[in-house]
Amino acid sequence: MKKLTLFIAAALCIAAFQPAQAQGVLGSLKNKVTGAAQNEVRKAAQKGVENAKQNARDKAETEKWASKAGPGKTLYVSVSTGSARADGLTPQTPMKDLQKAVNTAEDNDVIYVAEGNYLGNLDRGYIEIGKFGDSSHELGKFISLYGGWSTDFSERDVIKHVTKFQPSDHTFIAPLFNFNARRPYGYKGPLGDVVVDGFVFDFGENNRYCVANVDDERTGTPNKGVLTGRILCDDESPAVPKEGYMSGDEYALHMDVEGNVRVSNCIFVNCRDYGLNALMGKGHMEVCNNIFISCKYAACQIKGNVRDDDIDKVSLDFHHNTVLFTWTRNKTYEDMGQGFRFMNGIRTIDVHNNIFGCNSNCAVERVYYESNKQMEALKESNLYDNYFFANRRDLELASMGKATISVFASQIEEVDESLIGPKFEGNMELPSGNDAFINAIDKSYLQGYMSLEVSKTQSYNANSAANQINRLFGMNQQGSEIVRPNMFGNKYPWQKAKDLFGKVPGYGAQMPE
Repeated sequence: MKKLTLFIAAALCIAAFQPAQAQGVLGSLKNKVTGAAQNEVRKAAQKGVENAKQNARDKAETEKWASKAGPGKTLYVSVSTGSARADGLTPQTPMKDLQKAVNTAEDNDVIYVAEGNYLGNLDRGYIEIGKFGDSSHELGKFISLYGGWSTDFSERDVIKHVTKFQPSDHTFIAPLFNFNARRPYGYKGPLGDVVVDGFVFDFGENNRYCVANVDDERTGTPNKGVLTGRILCDDESPAVPKEGYMSGDEYALHMDVEGNVRVSNCIFVNCRDYGLNALMGKGHMEVCNNIFISCKYAACQIKGNVRDDDIDKVSLDFHHNTVLFTWTRNKTYEDMGQGFRFMNGIRTIDVHNNIFGCNSNCAVERVYYESNKQMEALKESNLYDNYFFANRRDLELASMGKATISVFASQIEEVDESLIGPKFEGNMELPSGNDAFINAIDKSYLQGYMSLEVSKTQSYNANSAANQINRLFGMNQQGSEIVRPNMFGNKYPWQKAKDLFGKVPGYGAQMPE
């Protein structure tokens, strides 16, 4: 106010001595002030118009998608008794192609899938609900899928009537099953349900392995009882007999979803790039009563996929799962290989009543923290009432130094609550007396893991062509290293994975209802 008064006083003094010039100055000043004010008014009006348009668009999107709410229809699919021309609307007229059923389904529909092996449209080897990696355009749909039905749909038993995704001689660059279920930006109405229940995801018939040979250490065969030698990665082809088809990294079940999500009563076996890998939007995801066995990278990894302001609207419950034999990224055993990973973007994660065993890096990993310290302080990473056995590490924590911290199950209660908690009680080694569970694990596979060894040999040849050239140009000399594990990602017999349901009351995967 003071500065404005002085400015006006000075202008009046000038006007007293030079009236015409002063009036010109004041007139110019008045025009500038008026112009600026009009500008602000125009901007405000324009912003109001844009806001009104956006609100109208948001309302239209909400009304459009909310109109799809309500109970949907039930579709029936049977690969052995269905027809390519059937409508799938009754148990007597099932579709044959699950991909066609998925394409036909609308929001809130339910798909019942009978026993059999489902390979997608024209047997391409995969199923997709929306395109992988493009949920902003391929929104997918909110539908529920239940496997484990008899071919006449009179009975559902996921152990007796196995419904599986099990490619054998296919080449494809896509997840075995990709599931998108998102609403468009601006939608503010209710979200739908997503269910994947009662399926076997098995890459074992498609993965590239060394042929089993206990007499050739290059094959990574720990004993004569295992089905194959070690799994092969993309960048290697040892001079030994091989079997299988693909060595690329493809997910088993990938999801980019929101709403009320449940993955249950499934088996993830021999998955070469995660069992379940998901992005979760606003809503709650429940992963329960599944068996994860012989998966590479990690058995289960779920990240929040929302803005910081919405993290409090995302939650995850991982419970009553059996997680065994998770393998590292490659045969050097240097990274990955986690049973479950606490990831960012989710406010509350509960991990409880699971069995974690024989995971080659760690059973549970908690090394990622929100960049926003306030958000991190509000996060709940609960780990309680779980059984652990024969893991390289039960819990892995980040450290201020280079190395991470390894924590035994019995020590989890001692971890700082800002890292694990506020619930952290009841974690322990698998109690004795659970022989039924141990005996349900394939004996040869378990024995192989318990005798796991990794040998490394290094060599240096000063007269090699490479080293002679390097010396000529003043470059470093090169040696070579050979890494040979006696076991790594070998095929697990998928039929035996079913035997692990219901072996430990209250912990791990229970008998599906």
